[in-house]
Amino acid sequence: MKVLEGMRYGEAQLLAKGIDNARFDADLLLTEVLGVTHRDRLYLDLDRNLSRQEELDYQRVILRRANHEPLQYILKRQEFMGLSFNIDERVLIPRADSEILVEKWLEIVRQAERQGRDQSVKVADLCTGSGALAIAMAYHYPKAEVVGTDLSLDALEVARQNAVRLGVSVQWRQGDFITPILSEAWDFIVTNPPYVSTEDYSQCAPEIFREPALAFLGGQDGLDFYRRLSEEIRPLLKPQGNVLMEIGWNQAEAVCEIFQRKGFKTQVFPDLAGRDRVILAR
Repeated sequence: MKVLEGMRYGEAQLLAKGIDNARFDADLLLTEVLGVTHRDRLYLDLDRNLSRQEELDYQRVILRRANHEPLQYILKRQEFMGLSFNIDERVLIPRADSEILVEKWLEIVRQAERQGRDQSVKVADLCTGSGALAIAMAYHYPKAEVVGTDLSLDALEVARQNAVRLGVSVQWRQGDFITPILSEAWDFIVTNPPYVSTEDYSQCAPEIFREPALAFLGGQDGLDFYRRLSEEIRPLLKPQGNVLMEIGWNQAEAVCEIFQRKGFKTQVFPDLAGRDRVILAR
């Protein structure tokens, strides 16, 4: 099998199983097997022959993807906020949509810095998973004291490894909901919580079911986490403290109402596709 034949083979196998972006995924998997640094390199070596071992390895990963295993789990990495995170089946795959949450947080803390306010920022990332949010905040704003929490010890192990590899300082704590951050006062509480409703989850793409269900399921209507947060979060916030939350595209009105009933002022921010994605509650 030559490189060009491999690209065509992979695409055909994935298309037959209804995989979106079949050619792109096939090319990335071939790039990984061949150990080249960029997909474009394949097009410079279209006539190169794969070794027997390379051919077998490629067929193996194509089969995994054809069985709807997420590409990121096969590659064991995902980019987020310009950083490369190691991931596996223990954690949710970081999504580009979540970058808006970190970007808004950075916007707020940098504006405060420009205005000469105290920059001893203390932030907790609830449901940290791979650590993507916590690590990105610590990396892009090293002055912050960042804590990441999760119920899953497996997820925290992945997060710790990512922090060490990327050279950032984050404190990791295990526990349910706000339990790991009680008896402290926070400038920010940031979270990408489980917010998928039971019905919506049942209709998700097959790849979703390969990720930890705990990271998706937010109750019958997807709003359980926000209700708990609005009930219990106020004593943990400093007087000018903020909550930044990712939401589902159709949840802005409901989540804003939940927090407004508890005396919070809310603001909604869209993602790059123009869909409601992040809520700031003060």
